[in-house]
Order: sequence, then C-alpha cells, then structure tokens
Amino acid sequence: MAITKGDLVVFKNGLYTDEEGAIYRVLETNGDRGILELVNTNMVIRPQTVAILAELDLLDQDTSGHPGSFFQSE
Repeated sequence: MAITKGDLVVFKNGLYTDEEGAIYRVLETNGDRGILELVNTNMVIRPQTVAILAELDLLDQDTSGHPGSFFQSE
C-alpha cells in the first residue's frame, strides 16, 4: 500500500537508531519524498522533517486495537 497524506508512519527498523519509537504523520508527499510531523511528543510546536518514502513503513494500528495508545497524553 502506498504512503499518502495523513498516514501514520515509522522509519524502517534498524535504519536510523535515533528514530526508534518515533511516530510521524505524513503532511505532504512530493514524488519519492514526504514532509513528516512527529506526533508522539509533548512539544507544542511539533518537529517536522523531510524523508524518503521508501525508508518508511505504515504504522500498524491494529496491534493494540486502539490507535490512540500510540500517542502520549497531552
């Protein structure tokens, strides 16, 4: 399945160790890249980054049965 605007994504396992556990929302896509916003943070202004879509996996929200469990409470 293709990654599209609004999807929740994570970086592929083992690709970037400093990104482990980080969950992002895709804000925009442009060809093979996307603008991402970190969602599991308590920061008021959420960090954004640009990433290559091939380096991302869609977040499997079905593992917990409740997608809200992936986010820290605000």
